[in-house]
Amino acid sequence: MKRTATSHVHGFALVAYFALLPYVVVTKWQSSGVENDGTLVRALLILLSVFWIGFLAQVTLNVLRLRRGAHAKGGGSAWLAGLVVALITLVLPASHPGVHQAPTASVAQRDVRARAPVTPSPLPPLSGLTSVPLALMAKRRGDLLRHDSSDFDVEESISLLRSRDPDLIATVARLAGDAREGVLEVRDGVARTPASGPLPAIVACALGVSDAGTLVSFAREGGRLPVLSTWRPDDVEERVVALHEGRVHFVRDEVALIRALATRSLRQSVVVYLGAAAELDGELAACAVTLAAVGDATARIEYDGPPAMEPVGAPSDVFVELLRADPHVNGLVEPFTPTLRRRCVEMTAYLALHRREPVTGERLRTRVLTHADVDASTRTLANTASAVRRSLGVDARGPRLHPVTSSGLYETHGLSSDVERFSSLVSQARQLPADGGADLAHQALLLVKGEPLASALRGFEWFLAEGHGARLARDGEWAALALHHASLQRANYELAFWALQQGLLIDPYSDALAEALQRVPRLREFGGDGARGPQDESVSPRGAVAMSWSFTRFSQQVTK
Repeated sequence: MKRTATSHVHGFALVAYFALLPYVVVTKWQSSGVENDGTLVRALLILLSVFWIGFLAQVTLNVLRLRRGAHAKGGGSAWLAGLVVALITLVLPASHPGVHQAPTASVAQRDVRARAPVTPSPLPPLSGLTSVPLALMAKRRGDLLRHDSSDFDVEESISLLRSRDPDLIATVARLAGDAREGVLEVRDGVARTPASGPLPAIVACALGVSDAGTLVSFAREGGRLPVLSTWRPDDVEERVVALHEGRVHFVRDEVALIRALATRSLRQSVVVYLGAAAELDGELAACAVTLAAVGDATARIEYDGPPAMEPVGAPSDVFVELLRADPHVNGLVEPFTPTLRRRCVEMTAYLALHRREPVTGERLRTRVLTHADVDASTRTLANTASAVRRSLGVDARGPRLHPVTSSGLYETHGLSSDVERFSSLVSQARQLPADGGADLAHQALLLVKGEPLASALRGFEWFLAEGHGARLARDGEWAALALHHASLQRANYELAFWALQQGLLIDPYSDALAEALQRVPRLREFGGDGARGPQDESVSPRGAVAMSWSFTRFSQQVTK
């Protein structure tokens, strides 16, 4: 729109130039005969006349191009040529002798079909779809209309585009979190959250409808997108949509994959490989999205393996660890200012847990930096924010702590926390079968390095007041019991014991974890769990029980 407005201004200026220049040339030419520098004036007038003739030639050329259906160049000149063509169309009938007709719609449509031979399949009845599949279909149709020259039915496209719901698309992307791949169960009544910024590159498709909502699979670059085993490559192309504002390139062989990766836009394009993932080189598979077949989506999803998580922060990212006694921030460009270190750590932790939403300076001042019921001053807030911004550093997108806005909002990027990663892993584990859920619960419990915030003697009252502590205790108890149950079934009693201990670090007052801990078989060397020897075997007086403990294993040994 901005470019069009500029063309209009240029066009009006050129109209004034075209109309007034002959008058100026004629009047000045007549008066130049009595002036001392008349020769110079006449030379300048001749030069202006040449410019006028060149402008007239450019407008005429653009008019001819537009009449032939070609693209006109020249900014304001092109706009003026379009105005002339419109006036000619009003004055002269389209079939007037000597006037060349513009290409008909049928010719243009034939050209479009020649460039895009694949015709989209008819849409299913829109009334029978739930909100999530409908929003995904509308997003895909909008992307195709914006990027491609495909032959779509106009009425069908209009009825579908009315169902566009950018907030629902952003909500699905938010539910995916930082996971590289997986399956979500999105309820139709899910609370929509508007996107606070550009969405990361991620593709998704609707697998089916369950009793609780819609099953949506997703994947990022390097992940495996779960699709139904009955889908053909054409079905995948019709159903997969980019949740971000970008394009999806579908390729079916390795040569096309290499070409697509070499010519794509890294920030906006995702390449989906429709062939067998096992045939690809590992480096190529890491740059594209491959497919993983699942069972019947309307019944129970059988997914081959748990979703692989991205590494805990890229080398340039800042990662806040709160699942330990002393909170710590990894990845700082420089240490926090010693006199402000406690406030900086707490402010960074709060921004990390609220990284998907802007935070007001008033909330930071009255909720985070407050002490002994005394709110921090605006000067303290400004000094702390400056120290945090300096320590977080700058990446390709600018300072990780953005400059405060005119309305007093603080936003970040490249900042995450182990609490968010823990909650994301547990949330995914709840949606998978027992084995896959236990593996993800194990990954989540590995993040726990001590009793959370046990050594933080001041601050972090907001962590409890906002419900982070209660949610962490709930997720920690579930993860510990899930891994404990799966480990008992596998006869891995040491892992079951460790899982409950990790859960008790998060919630030391959990009665369920304490009772389960008492039921874990111990005295393994004595055959208490049936592993070795009869259970009632006596121990000689010369024998003694030696206890050995490690972070990931619990064992008892009998020495002579």
